[in-house]
Amino acid sequence: MLTVKKLRDQTGYLYRATAELARQYGPIVGLRVGKDKQVVCFGYEAIKEMLTKEELDGRPQGPFYETRTWGTRRGLLLTDEEFWQEQRRFVMRHLREFGFGKKTMSDLVQTEAASLVEMFDQKMKLESDRNGGVVVAMRDAFSVYVLNTLWSMLASIRYSPDDGELKSLQSLLTELFASIDMVGALFSQFPFLRYVAPEKSGYKQFVSIHEKVWKFLKAELDNHKDTFQHDSPRDLMDVYLQMLDSKNKGNSFSESQLLAICMDMFMAGSETTSKSLGFGFLYMLLYPEVQRKAQEEIDRVVGRERMPTLNDRPNMPYVESIVLESVRVFMGRTFSIPHRALRDTTLQGYHIPKDTMVIANFNGVLMEKRFWDDPEVFRPERFIDAEGKVHVPDNYLPFGYGKHRCMGQTLARSNIFLFTASLLQKYNFSVPSNEGPPHTNGVDGVTPSPGEYNAYVTLRS
Repeated sequence: MLTVKKLRDQTGYLYRATAELARQYGPIVGLRVGKDKQVVCFGYEAIKEMLTKEELDGRPQGPFYETRTWGTRRGLLLTDEEFWQEQRRFVMRHLREFGFGKKTMSDLVQTEAASLVEMFDQKMKLESDRNGGVVVAMRDAFSVYVLNTLWSMLASIRYSPDDGELKSLQSLLTELFASIDMVGALFSQFPFLRYVAPEKSGYKQFVSIHEKVWKFLKAELDNHKDTFQHDSPRDLMDVYLQMLDSKNKGNSFSESQLLAICMDMFMAGSETTSKSLGFGFLYMLLYPEVQRKAQEEIDRVVGRERMPTLNDRPNMPYVESIVLESVRVFMGRTFSIPHRALRDTTLQGYHIPKDTMVIANFNGVLMEKRFWDDPEVFRPERFIDAEGKVHVPDNYLPFGYGKHRCMGQTLARSNIFLFTASLLQKYNFSVPSNEGPPHTNGVDGVTPSPGEYNAYVTLRS
């Protein structure tokens, strides 16, 4: 633990600290942190084996992973085996019925892209300077619109960016994500600290924020129950409530499980997509030629008379490559959701004891010079082949691999594509004249954030 802490203090980030350990010791590094046995994988071969090995298909156990759902593991992100399989199958089947991956989803994403552009228009009208530009805080510009694309299918709800309660909740989650790591927190690695140092170990904050999220979601569920009609379900919440009334209900179904699914989707469903957009626009401030190339493609394929749609995507390889590059520079700073060894096994020839936590450092496949000539450069062209088509290399694994592959990949990529294309069609983004260029390091946490930064936004001539 002290070795990792020292390296983290030197490099500023946990992903860099463990990347340094991998350079010293190889692609599989074993750590003992408090009560936890942890293994960090670095590099394509190790990560791919980890993500596809059945014996490593579990999820971690312990106070950090159970406190969030009040003492029992619930939800989809941190459950495993038959429980997880039954719940994931149910959720995916019914989300598809309500539009996931279909035209309905396209319509939802287009509605939110239009609302995002309208928000920028309003800022222009109300706050523009004498040059016709406006300074916009970009870090949190996307989160509500991204959340709405998922929440419409989950609960038939669209939030307003001016919703005070939602804003407060999202700022608390930003605070939480900056103070914990994907591998846990002090109170999970040293459980006695929950009792002797609840504040310093992060336990008190962790519980308090999860209580507020739980209360917010419980109120939404209670509203749903009041208007629920058994014969005409509107969304995933309704079909889950139907199942709770059914004689065929499996043991894994419960109201607390429904709330845990909502919490997982609320916390993870918008967070990673919003941060990918945040990093993407930050890099486009630093690489204005990327904006220009994208705008040339948008003008050629879409024009200025209508907004882009997802139907335009096959004809817009450069904007699609901006999506891939935005996800790469964000996810290249992150870890996978931890796995757990269900029984004694091996990984790259090393012995992995049962119940060891195993985690992938995606920096080892998304930001390594072995795979990318210039990983620190924002260069969408790396995903375009000689024929001008999008090419995704095998080592591009930001959404995971195998059974635990991210279930929201289709929606995430659709959001990033359409939000990026819609904004670049209408606006130019540059570094404000009275500010220096934003730093690309970001803020460390459970998933690194781009940090707060501003863009000077002007209408394209």
